[in-house]
Amino acid sequence: MTYRIQHTQIDGALSVVVTGKSTVAAAGCIARDIAALAAQEAASRLLVDLRWLEDKAGMRAFLNLPWLRVAVLDIGENDAKRPVIASECLRYFASVSSAMRWLRLDSQSPRGDRKPLTPAGGMPRVPLAIFGG
Repeated sequence: MTYRIQHTQIDGALSVVVTGKSTVAAAGCIARDIAALAAQEAASRLLVDLRWLEDKAGMRAFLNLPWLRVAVLDIGENDAKRPVIASECLRYFASVSSAMRWLRLDSQSPRGDRKPLTPAGGMPRVPLAIFGG
């Protein structure tokens, strides 16, 4: 059981890349570490990249974290191992762009395809600073 978790913030979501090898016993530890990182970063959206993790046995069951909106990146050949149950807070993707698009969407929308509401009037305009002469 040797694994490494690297994380960063991307577009307001916590992005986690898991590399190395996993076992069924280690899957719980990996999921616990990911949940701890999400709590530490106060994240509500999570992008988990499992493409570089070998022996993913058990990972899919442990990544169901209902308090987070989780997008899991994995390679296409693992499609047969995906759970049949679809969740509004857990989805699997083959590309980063589609995963990030889904994470940005408003989960409260009935169709799940609308962006979060913005305040009326939009963002206030800020004058540009011009340097040089």
